[in-house]
Formats: sequence, C-alpha cells, structure tokens
Amino acid sequence: SDNSSPTPAPNNLLLYKILQLLSLQSHPTTQTNMDRFLVLPESHLVAIVSFLPFKEAARTSVLSKRWRHVWRLSKNIEFDERCFAKVDADREVQRQVFIDFVRQWVQNYQEPTVDRLSLKFSQPQNNPRVVENCIAFALAGHVKHLALDFSDPTWAVHDLDDIAHPTQFDLPLSVYNHPLESLTLSSCNFNVSEFKNFGMLKEISLCWVEMKESTTKALLANCGCLESLSLRHCWDMDNFFCVRVGELKLKTLVAPNLRCLRYSGTLPKFCLLRNGGLDEVDLDFGHETHGNEAVSDLLGQLVDEVNPMRALTVCTFMLQVLPMGEEGIGSPLGITQLTLKTTMHDHEQHGIQYFLKNCPQLETLKFEIDSHARTRIINYTEYEAPCAEVKPEHMWDENTITFSCVTQTLREVEMKGFRASPNEIGFMCYLLYHGRLMEKLTIIVSSQASGRGNPQLYRMVAEKTRDLPRTVPNLQIIII
Repeated sequence: SDNSSPTPAPNNLLLYKILQLLSLQSHPTTQTNMDRFLVLPESHLVAIVSFLPFKEAARTSVLSKRWRHVWRLSKNIEFDERCFAKVDADREVQRQVFIDFVRQWVQNYQEPTVDRLSLKFSQPQNNPRVVENCIAFALAGHVKHLALDFSDPTWAVHDLDDIAHPTQFDLPLSVYNHPLESLTLSSCNFNVSEFKNFGMLKEISLCWVEMKESTTKALLANCGCLESLSLRHCWDMDNFFCVRVGELKLKTLVAPNLRCLRYSGTLPKFCLLRNGGLDEVDLDFGHETHGNEAVSDLLGQLVDEVNPMRALTVCTFMLQVLPMGEEGIGSPLGITQLTLKTTMHDHEQHGIQYFLKNCPQLETLKFEIDSHARTRIINYTEYEAPCAEVKPEHMWDENTITFSCVTQTLREVEMKGFRASPNEIGFMCYLLYHGRLMEKLTIIVSSQASGRGNPQLYRMVAEKTRDLPRTVPNLQIIII
C-alpha cells in the first residue's frame, strides 16, 4: 500500500488534531485515565470518521484502542488502486494486493448503510468481478453517492485525440434503478436512455467518455433534478445544438435546475436563456492553442450567455484571448467572486485588467498561480501578442488606470502559488496603493522551487509586502 502521508486539507487536519487531542488522557496522574470518547456510542464515532476522507479516517486507528477499528465502519468508502499500485512498479502484484484489500473489506463491513463509495480501478475488464462486487455492495448499502473511475493513471490531457476511447466497462443495469443523488463516471460506458430512472440525481460528473450531441441532449433532458454537471476530458463535444427544457435553453449543456457549471475542454457554443442565474461557473479551455479576434468575440458571447452568476473561474486561455476582440463582453458582470487560473505571464496581464474593468461589483479576487505546468502561450494567428509592446514593470505602476471594483468594492484578495515574479509583485503594489476598502490580503507561497528561486526566497519577498505603502493602514496581510 501507499506509505506516503500527504498533508490533509486544513479543515480535515484540524478535525484530525481535535480527535487526537481529545483522545489524550485527560488526567495522566490519576487512575482513571479514560479516553474522553468512551462516553460516546459507537454510532457517533462512525459519524465522525465518515466526515473524513478515507485515508485520513484510517489514521484515526492510532488514536487509541477504542479507535483502532472504527475507521472500518466509515460510511465514506474510497477504494483507490493508485494508493497500492505505482505506475513505475510491479503493478500486477500490487493490483492483487489492492483486490484482496477490497474483497476483505466488503466481506467484513458491518454497517447496514453506505453513504458514499468511490472505486478507482484501471483495466476493469481484466477483473470484472471486483467491480461487480463493489457495485453490488454499494447498492445493498443504499449508497447515495457513487463514483466509478476506470481511467488509466498514465493518460494525459494532451493524449485526448490519440486515446482509443477505452471505455471497456458497462455500468450495470441495477445502478439505473437506484435512487442516487450523485454519480461520477470516468472511462465507463453508460446507457443514457436509462438515466430517466434517476429520479433524485442532482450531480453528474463525466470524464474520459464520448459526449455526442445526442448523448448530451438526452442526458440532460432525462435528469430533471440535475443541479451540477461536470464534464472533463470528454471528446466529440464541439457539435452545435439547441434544446429547451423547462425555462432553460442551452447549446451543448442544459439542465432545469443547473446551479454550478464546470467545463474543461475545447471551446463549445452555449446558448443559456433562463430566468435565474448560476451560482458558480468554471471555464477551462486548456485544449485550445490558437486565438484571434473571432475567437475572442466567441468567448465574449459565451461569458454573456452564462451571465448572471455569482462566482466565475477563468483560465489562462481566456486571459490571453479575450482582450483581442472588438465586441468583448456585452455588459458588465455582476459577479462578486473571481478566480483566475494563471501563470502571471506578460500575455495574461491585459486579461486581468480586462476582468477588473468588467466586474464592477467584485468583492473577492483569487489567483491560482500554476507552478507545475508549462506556460501555454497562445499561437496568435492574425495579431501580435496583446502585451508585446508593454514592459512588465509598467503594467501595474501607480499611473495605471484604476478600476472601480478595486477602489470601491474589493475587500479580499488571495494569491495562491506566489513565486515573487515581477508581475505578481507589481500587482500587489498596485492593489495596496489603490485598494481603498481592502480588508485582507492572503499570500500562499509556492512550495515548488523554480528558476526564479525557492520557497524560502518567495516567503522572504512576501514578507516585504508588510512594509509597502498602503491605502488601508489596518489591512490584514496573511502569509502562508
């Protein structure tokens, strides 16, 4: 099994620490020395571990004798082959260890119900009984959230066009008649006509599957309660169609109660007409490599179609291409939260300014600075790069045009993956100088070394921001 111990998410880490502290002997000098959780029934302990990710729930077994086997009753079960079989190791031997672990777990599980079951298992056609037993086990436990991931860990996004569409396992018919609330399928065949039996399904996530126009249309028409739809690394999605369901009308994506839209792939064509707005929209066009004025105008139309919304997340492609068009976004966005997935490259700076200009009600701005992937610079087919004649040191100087959101509404900014680049530093200086209502600036230093330096250097530069002149003297600056 996997011997590594990745750091838990902050909330889970805090819960884990609380459990650890509460399990300490409260009076070590007395003879009682009782575990404080002895007063709780086992059902309460099971509820606690069920809130934790599966791997972290297993760690509670070291807290005390009382906790040794509680994690085995968790209602949140995750069977992940990748925790056992490494890509560069003897996978077949390790896969068998994983299969034995799953088999023993299913046989020994004592709880009557399962809330969530996730199975990550590549090449399921070689061991179909493992998958069938897991699914039967989950359905017998009245599972509400089911996730089946049969993708291969060696696949990469740039191989999307070369993969031989390896969906080699069919979702059993018994699943369609089960009252699921969420379903995640990765590299798994499904019968879209059977989705009409999912009367309670609110969330669907599909990955590494073919999504033809007819499939998308039937899927969303059959799922009347759908609230969240996620499509990642799917192919054959560039068809154009228009379908009306209730008050909602889209091209390529449609659902009557859709509140959260996350899309990753090539640029689609949406037509979203509805009375209410979306809560969250995440658009990632990482597969696109070319941009021109026509593409920019198409992006502007797409943003108009998903507007109004409360929160928007955009990718580096949008930051680079949107400023190139003449039409742009038709009307200002009413979003209060904006997340930018960026490398803070020179070509992205006009895009950042573009969104600040078009988001006059912005209250929270987040940067997710990618320090792992190579910067994807768009191949401009007709124009120069949007910032070719602008030097980085002048992009965010004090004389740069001010935006109403920065001076009137912006209260919180977070920079995650800070690497002390000139554009990052320049933007922070600009923000501190013009942000009149700023309450909090959070700088999360990158943990990855690069040609620009190492985490220690990044942190040292980040600490210098406390000494920079600012409009708000009491601004809270947090450096992590």
